[in-house]
Amino acid sequence: MSANTLLVQAEQRDGGTVVSRMRADGLWRTSRPFHEGSAARIVLAQLGPGMIRGDRFASSGTVGPGAHLIVAGQMATRILPGQQPVTTSATWSVEAGGMLELLAEPTMICEGAAYDMRLTLALAGDARAILSEIVVCAESATARIETTVTRDGHTVVVDVLKLSDGTRDKAANVVGTLTVLGPADLAALDSAADECPNARIGIGTFQAGDTLVRIAGTHVQPVREALARLHDAITSP
Repeated sequence: MSANTLLVQAEQRDGGTVVSRMRADGLWRTSRPFHEGSAARIVLAQLGPGMIRGDRFASSGTVGPGAHLIVAGQMATRILPGQQPVTTSATWSVEAGGMLELLAEPTMICEGAAYDMRLTLALAGDARAILSEIVVCAESATARIETTVTRDGHTVVVDVLKLSDGTRDKAANVVGTLTVLGPADLAALDSAADECPNARIGIGTFQAGDTLVRIAGTHVQPVREALARLHDAITSP
């Protein structure tokens, strides 16, 4: 069993975003920052064949006022079976005017494995965030993915996705989720969803105006393509 931590801080300088602090311990690995316009992108990876036997991964970060940070995965992550579940936790805060994008690669939960993931995100003022993930759950595997978002100390989003042999749709073992925190062009999302015939897509909004998109399919590629198309629909100029 291993414990692994990651810390990232981003801030705005001279009209762009810089990563002012970054530390990866244990099995975490991260790339150097890449510039994308006014944003900074980092790519995360874990060493080894996957997460196994009670591994614990924790990440945290802060996005300063006006900064735009993109955190992407390098490749799919396998969750392997063991006597204890694999747990991951992430805690992020985004200051007013900031933007955070968490764009994960697929998480593949193997037969007999258990996975528990918790994300806590604190937004201030008009801060925005986009969360994108894909989970592939084998028939005998279980997963619990919980996302809690607050804005100025008030809870605005609580989303819990549970996948197990008794709860998931047998015809949809791949589930993608796109969460848009802040204004979103619903018409653009609807139009993009119409262009994804190989995935089942549902779009809903929370009371505060945030948007949740759930995508289901039998294979990773159609769900991944749908997520990318929907993401582009709300981020392209």
